[in-house]
Amino acid sequence: IFNTRQFQDSLMKWTGISGDFSDYLENNWKGILGEDGFASAWNNVKHNGVYSLPKEDMQESPVFNEQKLSAAAGGDGLELVLYEKIAMGTGKYANNPWLLEMPDPITTATWDNYVCVPVKYAEQEGLKHEAVVKINGELELPVLVQPGQPDGTISIALGYGRTAAGKAGNDVGKNVFYLMNVSNGYADVAGAEVTLEKVAGKTYELALTQMHHTMEGRPIARETTLQEYIKNPYSGNEEHLKDEKNNVTLYTKVDYDGIQWGMTIDLTSCTGCGNCIIACQAENNVPVIGKDQVRRRRIMHWMRIDRYFSDNIDNPKVYHMPVMCQHCDNAPCENVCPVAATNHSDEGLNQMAYNRCIGTRYCINNCPYKVRRFNWYEFVNNNNFDYNMNSELGKLVLNPDVIVRQRGVVEKCSLCVQRLQAKKLEAKRENRPLRDGEVQTACSQSCPTDAIQFGNLKDEKSVVVSNNKEERMYHLMEQLHTLPSTSYLTKIVNKEA
Repeated sequence: IFNTRQFQDSLMKWTGISGDFSDYLENNWKGILGEDGFASAWNNVKHNGVYSLPKEDMQESPVFNEQKLSAAAGGDGLELVLYEKIAMGTGKYANNPWLLEMPDPITTATWDNYVCVPVKYAEQEGLKHEAVVKINGELELPVLVQPGQPDGTISIALGYGRTAAGKAGNDVGKNVFYLMNVSNGYADVAGAEVTLEKVAGKTYELALTQMHHTMEGRPIARETTLQEYIKNPYSGNEEHLKDEKNNVTLYTKVDYDGIQWGMTIDLTSCTGCGNCIIACQAENNVPVIGKDQVRRRRIMHWMRIDRYFSDNIDNPKVYHMPVMCQHCDNAPCENVCPVAATNHSDEGLNQMAYNRCIGTRYCINNCPYKVRRFNWYEFVNNNNFDYNMNSELGKLVLNPDVIVRQRGVVEKCSLCVQRLQAKKLEAKRENRPLRDGEVQTACSQSCPTDAIQFGNLKDEKSVVVSNNKEERMYHLMEQLHTLPSTSYLTKIVNKEA
């Protein structure tokens, strides 16, 4: 796109090394692989992406020792642990607004780094969420009280505090690289002893998302142990049997002809990585709104990953639950829209007609799953981020198959209807029916563990139908009888592993 050179070539130019980087790289590997047969060995390394060390050069991998971790927590000072957030790395993606606004899988925080402190330590020192503390008497950061943080330790994410990252990434969070423990020429991300003191009367509001779209404490994340599941396949999912038995409705059940799109989500497989959130954002032109608007609970992601803790607060279990529009047959949002902007398709989609929407937000209030989003501003023209409609280069990120929504309009998950239509047309041209797995939503395609499956609920051979026949299957808030097209599979935990 630009008349530029490779980053490594720039480094060589600045340090006075002649030649180009590809030659420099090959010469470096010649010292490892040797001159004899280099071309073949070099091509093999590039093809595999891995170089296997000779046996004599191998080193034993370190093994995690939980007992030593407990012993280490008994020291006098606080041990600092520096870590990389999944979306930020060491700061490589510091100017990517999509990743800056992606909620962290564990803390659900966006945009900032902070000090994670153990629950017991916070109670002892009188620290609360968002209280500001000083590290080593100089670096000020807000506190996030984190269940599961080992006693005697605090942790801070790397990669923040950049001053020349770009328009989105400048001055976001604080730089903590200089706090690394350096010894024998190596920088360790753990082991440095630090002091922590509370700054009296000072707080900093973090942009956390966990409580933005709460479902009011209903039993939605279900789990069982492997041992109990072997004895009783309905273990942990007994509520589903009761709801199925007692649910009645005044509405006539919708009878679909040929296609009813649906989705299943296996909570055992979901790791909470957030791939689905970013894939959905890229596919459907979901805007970034910025830290201030996230604090006001206006985050626009069409799907979210709710995070729950259970059991011992010092060593809790963590559960992740992806939630998007459930595409209900008895959708509460459809009944209350005064202009029929939200309606039901003959393939089971709860769909939006954006040009009809007048922004009453009745649908948002009536949705028990809290999955609808309102455009408070024309977020796509936000000048804080040069990635969208305000720059010629930024426009290239937009998906031309998906309309860009305007201010005052409600939006939500469409099950990537543009992808459905494209594959239907392709099958029609080839004079054949759609094959199971041929159509994928952005979230199902990007899921690294295949926790999200998408398909036709009318196809008895489809994966989604097979999943729905499992004893683990249930729907969110079945007692409301909204008849969602999205179902969940109870999480199974192997406690003996």
